[in-house]
Amino acid sequence: MIDLHMHTNNSDGSDTTEELIKKAEKLKLKYISITDHDNLHAHEEIEEQQLDRFFSGKIITGIEIKCIYKKRTIEVLGYKYDLEKMSKWVKDFYKDKSRETLQKKYFDKTYDACEKLGLKLTPKDKIDWNPKTDWASFTIYTDLKKYKENQGIYAEDFLNDFTTFNKKYCGDINSILYIDKSEDYPSLETAVKAIKDCGGLTFMAHAFIYKAIKDKKEFINDVITNYNIDGLECYHSEFTDDQIEYLLNLTAQKGLLRSGGSDYHGINKEGIFMATGKGNLHIEDSLVEDWI
Repeated sequence: MIDLHMHTNNSDGSDTTEELIKKAEKLKLKYISITDHDNLHAHEEIEEQQLDRFFSGKIITGIEIKCIYKKRTIEVLGYKYDLEKMSKWVKDFYKDKSRETLQKKYFDKTYDACEKLGLKLTPKDKIDWNPKTDWASFTIYTDLKKYKENQGIYAEDFLNDFTTFNKKYCGDINSILYIDKSEDYPSLETAVKAIKDCGGLTFMAHAFIYKAIKDKKEFINDVITNYNIDGLECYHSEFTDDQIEYLLNLTAQKGLLRSGGSDYHGINKEGIFMATGKGNLHIEDSLVEDWI
C-alpha cells in the first residue's frame, strides 16, 4: 500500500515529521510522500535529521501548492523535484507572503463578510487561533458551527461540513465570502512551471472536491489539456467509487500518470486515516511504479 498525500505540523497536520514516518512504517507502507502546503520543511527535516532511517520503504519528495485557476484557488501536487532547487523557489516566492500575514488578512475579510450576512460569531478578539499554524477559514467555520442559529441563514448546506463551506461558498467567485487571492499565490501555470523547472512531476490534486466548480469533468479536461499537467490524483478520501473509476479511465485514455493518497492530517481531520482514508482506500504499489 501507498499514501502520497499527507500533511505534518509543518502546515496543517498534527503529527511531527518523525511521528508521521513512524506511523507509515507501522502500517508497512511501501511508498509515502509528505505534501505540506507551500513549504518543504518536512523534507528538509528528513534530510537534515536522517529521518528516513525510521522507514523501510521509499519517501518521495512532495508539496501541495495552492494556486490560482480562473480566479479560484485550487491545489497542485508536485513530486520528485530537486529539494534544493524547489526549496529556493518556495522561499523566494513566499518571502513577502508569510502564512501569518495572509491568514490574518483572510480572517478579517471572512469575519467581516459573515457579519454582513447576519451570522453570529464570537467577538474577534475572543476567538482562540494561531495564524502561524491555523487556517482562517477553518477557524471561522468552527466558530460559526458553535451557534445553532447560524444553520440555514445563508444556505441550507452552508455549515454541513468544512469542505462545503470552504470549497463551495468561500471558493465561489460570486459569493460574498469569496476572497481574491491572486496576489498571494502563484497562478496554476506558474506553479506547474516551478515544479517542472525543479525536475519534478505535477499532478492535479483532489479534482472532485471543488464544490464551487459546477462541471468537474470540464474542469479536469481543461487543466490536463491546457496546463501541462503530468498526472491526476486518482484516489482520495473524499472520492466516490465512480469518481475513482472515471479518473483511472481518463488517465489510461490520455496517457497520464496516476497518484493517490488519503490527505491525512492526523487529528486535525477527524475520520481520515493514513493510507485508508475514510476506510475507502487501499492504494496498491502498482498504481505509481511507472514513475516512482
